[in-house]
Amino acid sequence: MTMTSHPCLYFTAADLPRLRLLRHRGHHARIWQNLQSSATWCLDRQPRQERIAPRSPDPVYENLYDRFYAIMGDLAIAEHLAFAYALSGEDTYGEAARQWTLASCRAWSAEGTETPDGGKAYAVTRLLKGVATGYDLAWERFSEGERQEICQVLSQIGHNYWENYFSTPAISGPEFHAHHAVVEWSSFGVAALALLGEVPEAEVWLEATTRKFEEHLLPLGLAPDGAQVEGATFWASTMQYRLFFMDALRRVKGCDLFAQYAPYMSADLALAAITFPKEPGHDQDHQSVILEPSYGQLDYYAPVLLALAGQYRRPLLQHLALWDHSLGALQHTRYVTPHGEALLFSMGGYAYLWCDPELPAGVEEVPLSYWFPSVGEAYLRTSWEPGDLLVGVRKGEVVVHAGGQTILIEPITWREAPAGLHIESLEDDGEEARIHCTGPEGGSLHLKLHRPSRTLRLKRRVPGPWQWWSHACPAVEGNTLKWNQAQLQLQSGTLQALDPTGFTSQLSVGNGLLKIADPAPRQLPLVTMMPGDQGVIELEVRSFNPKGLR
Repeated sequence: MTMTSHPCLYFTAADLPRLRLLRHRGHHARIWQNLQSSATWCLDRQPRQERIAPRSPDPVYENLYDRFYAIMGDLAIAEHLAFAYALSGEDTYGEAARQWTLASCRAWSAEGTETPDGGKAYAVTRLLKGVATGYDLAWERFSEGERQEICQVLSQIGHNYWENYFSTPAISGPEFHAHHAVVEWSSFGVAALALLGEVPEAEVWLEATTRKFEEHLLPLGLAPDGAQVEGATFWASTMQYRLFFMDALRRVKGCDLFAQYAPYMSADLALAAITFPKEPGHDQDHQSVILEPSYGQLDYYAPVLLALAGQYRRPLLQHLALWDHSLGALQHTRYVTPHGEALLFSMGGYAYLWCDPELPAGVEEVPLSYWFPSVGEAYLRTSWEPGDLLVGVRKGEVVVHAGGQTILIEPITWREAPAGLHIESLEDDGEEARIHCTGPEGGSLHLKLHRPSRTLRLKRRVPGPWQWWSHACPAVEGNTLKWNQAQLQLQSGTLQALDPTGFTSQLSVGNGLLKIADPAPRQLPLVTMMPGDQGVIELEVRSFNPKGLR
């Protein structure tokens, strides 16, 4: 067995001169600027010296999320610095990547003796992937003794998880195929690819991972309509981890899963929901991707879109990905545990690699309306202009984005109803599109989007008040609410109240049991409307020409 040369996972040493030149050209220059800025931030952080050990009992999952976010944060920094070093050759980043990768090995090495379970695996496998990636990208920065140390830790943890987790029937079988399965198997597979020729078991791990992808993770990981049944945010991370492994597998072993499994790599969910450019900084829920939480906005989607655009020659995916003005940056979420462990994502290096400078961004002839029965979601959009009128509905949620702002979010009353909304039909003749939903207690919701006039008509029938919130406080003129570039006119029912600071989102995880220390809380306007005759509220939303919003 010959030793794998490094770097090998996402590029080779022969690729580096070309990749480094791209830092001064086109979109790559902007991506590099953001990547470098985040890498400079990473230089001021100190590597962890001691792991967070598992604790039981853990009634509100505080220990689970401390460990999860700690591993995610540690390895996001290690990977980001390793990419910064590889793409620039700068010693400062190389030394920091070396220190962070080694510190992560040393702090978390005891995971090699802990009995695996589903709660641990979701974090520990990311540790495997992150350390392996740092090792591969910054390989020349480590001494021979340090390389042996890293391989020993990865080998011990990998062996533990192979023997006591991945080879078990529950995890190797077809029922384990959704988001957690993709994240865990992909991470395990990336580690195996990095260790080929250095850890004998790596060949066995890689063969099992490749087979798992071919038989379960690709054919079964998404619903037949392209949605992720665990939630749209999981579509993005499912695709991220598919790409991490598939890209590296093709480069290291020459095994190309992209062409054969192209039907299972649908981007329709992203096409349905992306609405507006992403600016640097913290996001609100639904800000650039509707029906998505703050950590699942365009910066979470864009690297995936770049990869799929280049792989399948999709100019529209390139068009939407480039709306992310933070491309390349480390993603700082608003999710911080009470003990201060912050959830970070490192996708900047991948965005840089997956951006194809030869592929022009553009608009394709594809649908403007989408219905995903597997998850009970439907979307109507007006165009591919940023900030144009877009509406999405999911069970108890309706979200309207118009004129560059999210102006109507989440009918709270229906969200709390166990049955929620049921989508009965979606019709679209190109000029006009309609969604019809039924709700509990004889309720209903009708949405009609008229594209030429950029007008949405909403008719809602449910007894009692209707409350919803908005990202910006509108001006009130009689029965009309006005935002910049959009307005909402109430045609049936009564505007009862507008509280400019009436809604504050409380972030939580662990089925709502663990409250998150939000570093960027906001008080948002809350609107209350009362129905008119027969419990009906009717309104019309108009979005003005969005071309000036670029």
